[in-house]
Amino acid sequence: MQGFGQRLVDAGGGTVGAVTIKASAVTRYFTFTVPRSALGGTPGTGWRFAVTLTGQDGFSADQARGFTQPAQDYQFGVCTDAAVAASNPICAVDPTKVPKAVDILTPDGVSQAEELDPTPAAQPVAIQSVTLP
Repeated sequence: MQGFGQRLVDAGGGTVGAVTIKASAVTRYFTFTVPRSALGGTPGTGWRFAVTLTGQDGFSADQARGFTQPAQDYQFGVCTDAAVAASNPICAVDPTKVPKAVDILTPDGVSQAEELDPTPAAQPVAIQSVTLP
């Protein structure tokens, strides 16, 4: 789902439904609502979801903001602190190989750092889904 364009897209980029977005200043939550028909039914036990938050970039092919070194206008930075860069192996990774995710929902027992680790030893990066109980 995208904040701009309000459409639900499948993995191939095809539109499968419209999205209604509501924001609450009190709870500080955004609620995205899609038609049941776009999901093929009502989510329930056993359904799996992979939830990823990216920065929107309406000019890139995948609509997600990328990373550079150092940060630039409309691009996130990788390891912008020199002290961290000297000791963190992620800082040696080509910024174009860093996953474009800035936040993800992980299954119990899985850390975001492990899930999004772009170092060659951890390749390939694969985001696991969360299963509804």
